[in-house]
Amino acid sequence: MSTDNGEPTGRERRQSERTLVAWEQKLATLGRSPTLPELFAAVDTDEWSYGFVVAVDPMVEVSSLLVYGADFARLLDMPKKNLPFVRMSRQLPARYTDLFMRGCTQACHQEAPERVEGEVEREDGRRELFRAIFIPVEPEENSPMRYAFGTFSSRIADPS
Repeated sequence: MSTDNGEPTGRERRQSERTLVAWEQKLATLGRSPTLPELFAAVDTDEWSYGFVVAVDPMVEVSSLLVYGADFARLLDMPKKNLPFVRMSRQLPARYTDLFMRGCTQACHQEAPERVEGEVEREDGRRELFRAIFIPVEPEENSPMRYAFGTFSSRIADPS
């Protein structure tokens, strides 16, 4: 897998940029990172289709996908309805588990959005290009649990 913190382009950029702009506007208004309900109120339904929320546990390997949109599920060949509080490593395709754990952890530790793009090799040998953004969410008071909100998009690369 190869990742690169670069500027996304095209349709995926618009999705991740709209999500980032919604977070930045809430951050400016509130003076702090928004909570999940505050962030959901700022993100429209089309953007959410590619979105996800991760409960980022202090022991990152037990972090879990709490909820995700329909296009996120389609891209990753996951069930339309998730199983909350099941380890992320049991929900995501293996090719993306480390990426999601690192992205969510970095966003929460840095208290800043983490953009990631790159490519992975699929089980069928084809290359899959991806873009993701991981955004920290204000934790609940007195809770060790952090949350990351984000969007993910990918496409199969044309053979070279």
